[in-house]
Amino acid sequence: MKKIALVVRVFDRHGGLELYTHKVLEGILTAGLKVTVFCAEKKSDYSHANLEVVTLAEPQQKLDKAKRQRYNESGLNALLKGRRHEFDLVHSQNCPIEAPDLVTFHQHTAMRFSESGRALEATINKIKCRLHPAYLVRIEQDRNLCQNAVMRSFVSEICQKDYYSHYMGGALASRPFLILPPGADSTDNIAQADAPQVGKLKPFTFIFVGKGFSKKGLDTLFHACRILKQEKRDFKLLVIGLKNSLYNRFLAFKEGIDDRVQLMGFRKDLETLLPQASVIVVPSKCEAYGMSPVEAMTAGTPAIISTMAGVTEELMDGMEALHLKNHLDAAELARLMAKLMEDQNLYQTLQVMGKKKAAEITWQRTIKLTLEAYEKTLQLKTSGVIS
Repeated sequence: MKKIALVVRVFDRHGGLELYTHKVLEGILTAGLKVTVFCAEKKSDYSHANLEVVTLAEPQQKLDKAKRQRYNESGLNALLKGRRHEFDLVHSQNCPIEAPDLVTFHQHTAMRFSESGRALEATINKIKCRLHPAYLVRIEQDRNLCQNAVMRSFVSEICQKDYYSHYMGGALASRPFLILPPGADSTDNIAQADAPQVGKLKPFTFIFVGKGFSKKGLDTLFHACRILKQEKRDFKLLVIGLKNSLYNRFLAFKEGIDDRVQLMGFRKDLETLLPQASVIVVPSKCEAYGMSPVEAMTAGTPAIISTMAGVTEELMDGMEALHLKNHLDAAELARLMAKLMEDQNLYQTLQVMGKKKAAEITWQRTIKLTLEAYEKTLQLKTSGVIS
């Protein structure tokens, strides 16, 4: 039986990277592997006969972000140091450690927003990458992880190209990598074919899911909604993940769409909301993958997705989802939104084909690919060949 060390900053069921790690863990345990999770924080109560969880002690004093990054790195390395001989393979989930066998990268490099954001956003990000301590530490840690791993895996090709363009120049460009996309949870009984039909909210309702106003493209979506309102279209926008604060309400008010926008904060009932929305809109400027549109499509809710999101690599434009080609163009986004409001045939095509495609994007696939990645990594490790 293979023994795996799985390293992650937070061991939890919630959050993109954390959910991915948890699903992979459950799958490889089911496959018969023994796993020791090394983490800086433990928030999951999951247990299994073949699972051990080792948690880093909390620092004795509060640390700023850069110092906490260093503390986690040195602490996890110390925990691993005396036990590496126990494991056939050390798998880091984007968590900085020395000499990992396999690393799965879940997010873009710190430099990505310098290339995908608007002019001012890009300039600010460039300055942070050169001067901000936490950014500098992250860049160093990501570079070391990418260059020193036996095998690298990425959640999408767009993510892989980002890392290789910044960290893997020259001879390093030939180092091996794999694409291990995440899966999506179905929306339970609501998404089942034999379940009663869920009614859509009225008027035509767009839904957005995400915390970041700029990186997730909510500014572009607000501009697009302003255009739709000027065209006297009847719609509303549900914003999940953004607090109903005075400042956030002001952002909607500034666009003249405060009467169309409902700021709903963090919600635990997405499985109920997604089927009721008419369309999910994902106008991200920076998104390594993006699971929310797949979860929506599973529930029969069509998706409009920026091509900056890695998930679009798996979805056929115009058949399984609509692609926003220019992620900064509010007018293009407004046209796509209006198109789905007007074209019932297209809407129904996306419902049917999108749901069918979403059913193929499963955690079972991710686990299968992960187990195959383990075999390929072990072959490279035992042969001593890493390029």
